[in-house]
Order: sequence, then structure tokens, then C-alpha cells
Amino acid sequence: MKKFVSVILALAMTLTLAACGASNAEPTTETTVPPTTEAAAVLEGTLEELLNQVITEEPVEFMGGVIPVDLTDTSEDGLWAIKYNTGLDSADQISEAAVYEPMMGSIAYSMVMVRVNAGEDALAVAEAMKAGIDTRKWICVEANDLLVAGYGDVVMLIMVDNANGMTAQSFVDAFQKVAGAELDFVI
Repeated sequence: MKKFVSVILALAMTLTLAACGASNAEPTTETTVPPTTEAAAVLEGTLEELLNQVITEEPVEFMGGVIPVDLTDTSEDGLWAIKYNTGLDSADQISEAAVYEPMMGSIAYSMVMVRVNAGEDALAVAEAMKAGIDTRKWICVEANDLLVAGYGDVVMLIMVDNANGMTAQSFVDAFQKVAGAELDFVI
């Protein structure tokens, strides 16, 4: 009976995530923001595309998916979702955010990318993300390996549980391959 209830709850959570991932917001046609400095580069494509490229470079052994974060929802639930996924208290400094996480199971894994607004300091956003993220946001598991990296106007936060055979560094290395150049920072 407990297994049956667990399966039903897992299915309900999956359907909830799928429903929350659907957004009625207008899709943006602009996929890049000018770099924060003249020397900074801009990664082309949406964050969903970039996250999938990182997963192609560093595959995971679980079924996961990309979920865009609705930055326009300023309700209590919307602000909670921004904090839960990015570690940021608001979306004031970013124009786009997406997260790649397992669809089912208790796996401590979250890879988040945000696109920093023009004129904002990507390193400062990364530091705020690292300081604000909850490494125990899942039931019964905790991430023990956390890195935040940036290239141009894109910041990636990756947190994993090393017990699952993954390292944050391997995903940072995959992000660097996707960027095609040395990352601006890794903290």
C-alpha cells in the first residue's frame, strides 16, 4: 500500500511540475542580451537550449527536463519559485532563467542558468545565487557539491550529491565546452 501511495504522489508531483512549467507569458524573440562589459561574450540561444547542450556534453543517468522559470510572476508563489530555483530574492537583475532537474526520484541535482540584464555584474549575481540557494531543497537529500560559473551574460549554478557519482566540476567543464572559451569565473 505504501508503494502505491508513493507512486501516486510521485505521479502527482510530476504532473504538477509539468503544469507549472507551462507558461502563458509571451515568448521573447530576443535570445541574447548585450554583454555586461565590452570584453564579455554572449552565448547564443535560449537558456533551455544551453542547458540541453550542457547535458549533451555531460549526460546524466536519470530522466530530467528543462523548466523555464517565470520571471514575470511577482506573486508570493512566483517569488518563491525564483528563490527556490535560482537562489535570488527577485528577478530584478536577470532577464531569463531555466532549470534542469530530475523529473522523479530523490536525487540532489539542480542545474540553473540565468541571463543577466545589461549593465548588471554577472559575478555579483553569481555570488548572490550561491549564497541564496538551498542545498536541502529536496525531501531527504542534500547537495554537497556546489559551483557557480559565468560566461558573458550567462551564469550557471550546479549543485549535486557526490554520492550519485556526479561532480559539479564535470558540469562546469561541460558548460565551458558549450561556451567554446574559458569561463569568466567559477566560484
